[in-house]
Amino acid sequence: MDIRMGIRETRERLGDRVNAAHYLGEVTIVERNGTPYAVLVPYQWWAGQQTHPNSAG
Repeated sequence: MDIRMGIRETRERLGDRVNAAHYLGEVTIVERNGTPYAVLVPYQWWAGQQTHPNSAG
């Protein structure tokens, strides 16, 4: 499940979102004025992308 939130809310809930990524595999899309700026993903997923960089869809 992808969660979308603004930068301010992400700052306030960063610890919760990091835990959600690590323990639940949740992705958080960080937006500024409705535009996606960054994505918080589980480390295991990110590490796998570094090993296989051409597997991204």
